[in-house]
Amino acid sequence: MKIRLKYTKQGQVKFVGHLDIIRLFQRAIKVARIPIAYSQGFNPHALVYFAMPLSVGVSSEAEYMDIVTQVDMTPGEVKEMLNHVLVEGIHITEAFLVEEDRTSLMSLVTAADYKMTLNKDDFKELSIQTIKDQLNQAELMVQKKSKKGIKTINIKPMILECSVDETIETFIITLKSLAGSSENLGPQLFLNAILSEYNNGDHSDTQDRYVSITRQQLYAYDQGTYIALENYRRMV
Repeated sequence: MKIRLKYTKQGQVKFVGHLDIIRLFQRAIKVARIPIAYSQGFNPHALVYFAMPLSVGVSSEAEYMDIVTQVDMTPGEVKEMLNHVLVEGIHITEAFLVEEDRTSLMSLVTAADYKMTLNKDDFKELSIQTIKDQLNQAELMVQKKSKKGIKTINIKPMILECSVDETIETFIITLKSLAGSSENLGPQLFLNAILSEYNNGDHSDTQDRYVSITRQQLYAYDQGTYIALENYRRMV
């Protein structure tokens, strides 16, 4: 049976890379004695699948993984057993059955929600109107590093929704953007584009200056609608 787990990645564990998170869960599954199913063949591997990797330094309220068990278990059992052995900052918030098919969880991801909080003390000359003016441009150009070098791209078509708010101490940007293997707009690249005018045209990484970035949701796309992974092919 296939069980989908929704979990958080918060606090200091946000600085742990994706490969180490995979190893952490593999160890937790073993310690919790969950009977994971294995693939067939000469090099069998545990049937554990993760959604889109999270950048180091970014927190998350909604990461996902699928596991296939050898025997029937209730999602609630799996959730309780894993939460008992997982480290601080990683906590399974939901567990539920999903339809069994051969589609990988990573390939389902087409969009993501992010919340970015900028400390006004680090951007003393920045205003909410400046951010809105950038977002309202017909094109939003930024330099992106790739295996073939650095190229300039227009990220505006990759922005699905975006809003800006502020408090006394911070600017708060919420973004829904394309994500996945075909097109992917991450929060760092987005902020580099938004802040390029503030930085006098410098498109360099500004990650050290924001207060926090949190991924809030991942989506699949089906019949013209973006569906949160916690609801996609979920079995009641």
